[in-house]
Amino acid sequence: QFLPGGRGGRSLHPRHSGKPAAPLPHVFSGCGWWDGTDVHEGVYTMYHLSRNGARFQIFAPNQQQMHVMDHMKKQPGSGENRNMMMESSRFSHGQGMMQMQDLSKLDVNSFDAVIFPGGQGVTKNLSSFVKDGKDCKLQSDVERVLKDFHRSRKPIGLASMAPVLACRVLPSIEVTMGYERDENTRWGNWPHTSMVQAVKSMGAGHNVREPYEAYVDEKNKVVSTPSFMWETDYHYHYIFDGIGNMVKHVMRMSTK
Repeated sequence: QFLPGGRGGRSLHPRHSGKPAAPLPHVFSGCGWWDGTDVHEGVYTMYHLSRNGARFQIFAPNQQQMHVMDHMKKQPGSGENRNMMMESSRFSHGQGMMQMQDLSKLDVNSFDAVIFPGGQGVTKNLSSFVKDGKDCKLQSDVERVLKDFHRSRKPIGLASMAPVLACRVLPSIEVTMGYERDENTRWGNWPHTSMVQAVKSMGAGHNVREPYEAYVDEKNKVVSTPSFMWETDYHYHYIFDGIGNMVKHVMRMSTK
């Protein structure tokens, strides 16, 4: 018989004694790769935090998305508007609004680290990258949060497209967004490499990594992983493992 607490009712996972650590905030931009936060990246991040004994809280701007995409046709829908915070709340479960908060309320003094999963919402909702490229502007609270955590020497985790946000306002950092050329690998290809050239133009350093890896900028406490910068039909476990590596290093640095 399966017992949630493990054999003899004992937990199979580590317990933390004393005062619980502060939850780790995620900054989301909606729900879905083409117009918000990628579902896999968001869920994988929460899974790995949970597996490692951490709590989490979701934040998003209380603003409208740039547009709403038909994810089957991969084109904008007509006459529909959606709020980033309401869409991001689809990721929350059980606690609802206790997990979902307005990004304007994210205070660096209340948290030990922050993670930005990827998805096209990074380029459309959290910044103007889709229109302005390397000269993009960031949503005001996104810029504030990134600068505050960096200034406070608290780790920042970034997946897939999210490095463009940090590189725009923290130009000396080192990141990975995967490969630098659109190469066909055994199980997928790299269709978004123009973004790599953009972050290099912003003054950031770029390091080639595989989807299952993470790059750690120890000096700036920035951890990044390629995630769905790599396009694959079936091999999502590589993305899962890469986000796991990113989360592991963010948690390690948050205790220093």
